[in-house]
Amino acid sequence: MTRPDVLIVGGGVIGCAVAYELSKEGLHVTLLERAGLCAGASGANGALIWPQSMHRGPALDLTLACWRLFPTLGAELGADIEYRKTGGMVAIETEAQWAQMAAYVAGQPEVGLSAELLDGDEARRREPVLSPDVRGVVYAEHGGIINPFRLTLGYAHAARMRGATLVTGTEVLSLLRRGDRIAGVTTSAGEVEADLVVLAGGSWSGALGATANLRVPVTPRQGMVVVTEPAPFKLHHVLKPIKSDTDMWRFSQPWPPDAPGKPGYDPNLPPGKGMGMAQMVAGNLVIGSTSRFVGLDRAPTLSGIRYVLESARRIAPAIGRLRMLRTWAGFRPYTPDGLPLLGPAPGVDGLVLATGHDGSGIGMSPVSAKLIAACVTKADPPVPLEPFDPRRFGHS
Repeated sequence: MTRPDVLIVGGGVIGCAVAYELSKEGLHVTLLERAGLCAGASGANGALIWPQSMHRGPALDLTLACWRLFPTLGAELGADIEYRKTGGMVAIETEAQWAQMAAYVAGQPEVGLSAELLDGDEARRREPVLSPDVRGVVYAEHGGIINPFRLTLGYAHAARMRGATLVTGTEVLSLLRRGDRIAGVTTSAGEVEADLVVLAGGSWSGALGATANLRVPVTPRQGMVVVTEPAPFKLHHVLKPIKSDTDMWRFSQPWPPDAPGKPGYDPNLPPGKGMGMAQMVAGNLVIGSTSRFVGLDRAPTLSGIRYVLESARRIAPAIGRLRMLRTWAGFRPYTPDGLPLLGPAPGVDGLVLATGHDGSGIGMSPVSAKLIAACVTKADPPVPLEPFDPRRFGHS
């Protein structure tokens, strides 16, 4: 294998997007993936693009910057990524939710978003699948859906067209550390050296960092997703239920004080704070997901799948008449503060981190990759890089 300028570890949407952006800069790029492209979290998500569900601050700013790029990204990549701007609805079921979400709507302009509070009749006029019991909805124009496989493979194809080498079926076993520098990686096929390594290994990034005595604060968060048969009805919007009145912090609010790693967090709480559903081009509904911290246990659970389906059916009863085609559980790379790790790894030279996007890698991929490219080439970043700097957690 020819020695590359940049060696990327991980063939998910972030790794492939970084390969594309760096190859545009004329760098010799090689990407290594142990399985197939889009085999991890990128292929096991709910396919939603929805800035309104992001926490206020850098995560929302990054997602909004990406949202502005999606309408033209497919043409840029030369791929049909099946992006559709549908708008989104958050279903309101109680008077308490109505009052709190009214305050939420009033605060949207200050974070660069807009939303409308619609009563039940108007909500059902726009989205007939909604239950008669739905009190109303918050409608936001920013919601959309994308095909994560087509997006990831679109990045990969565009990177190859610009000279990048993408190698699948080659597992990276460890980072190759020489003193205070990462000089490459050790793979199932031998050592590969590079001027720079970009670690985009998703939930496995922490374990790979540990092979070089580096702390990469990423924890796998399991999420279960359900896909139904093609529906005989059309879903006009991305839909989200509110799990409970205490779940409303999720919608464009600051990072919650009970997040994992914070005192008082209970990892055994009922699964799922990020429920949503959308309809793909072929008519299938994608519904999910749950949220559990169970290490690298990939097995879906009956209780988790039941939760996903019952949450969806509660606000859209017609979903209960659809057959379930398949389900899966994927791992989202979770960080203690909910923000990705984008930039130089602390304590060593030659290693850049591009990981920790939790369940938002698809929606954050375009600008995350541009940030990594700016970091590598010393160019001006499209959005401030400091909030995502891995050094915010200290040195190893």
